[in-house]
Amino acid sequence: MGHRRFAFISTQSDQFTLARQQRLEGLRRQMKACGKADDIEVLTTDEKWEVDGLENGQPYEYTIGRMLTADFLARGSRATALIGVNDITALGILQELQERRRGVPQEFSVCGFDNIFQAGIVTPGLTTVDHQLRIRCRVAVDMVVSHPVMPYASAPYVSVVEYMPRLIVRGSTGPVPAQN
Repeated sequence: MGHRRFAFISTQSDQFTLARQQRLEGLRRQMKACGKADDIEVLTTDEKWEVDGLENGQPYEYTIGRMLTADFLARGSRATALIGVNDITALGILQELQERRRGVPQEFSVCGFDNIFQAGIVTPGLTTVDHQLRIRCRVAVDMVVSHPVMPYASAPYVSVVEYMPRLIVRGSTGPVPAQN
């Protein structure tokens, strides 16, 4: 869609899950594979209070998405594509942009990861990367159920299942604005 400047908005990348860092590394690899310069501005928080829900009832990742987007806008960054580390963070990005009356996708494109239910019902619909979790879970259960029981001392059972994530394009992404 012509975007050249990106902002990756994430909760702490060193806490709880390696997936956060892997998503950023994947974005960088893909940009390099497409022959584009690595122009990704990384916005993370130093907050150490990751919890399932805050006193206001909003998820931590949603709150961080809003907070970092407010910081992003205050700094006047030139990025036109904002990528949340996951869909909850991306929903926070969308909400902050909408409350500040910034156009999505007219001014900014927004994307997340995971393809959660809310990504498809928010307005505009959230573009997201679907990791095909249902398929992965079904394959894992099938492997466990169909795998013969092996004695403790036997050779280890090794299996590799690869899958291709899918990009689900919805209304939160569009062409880069003309002034960029």
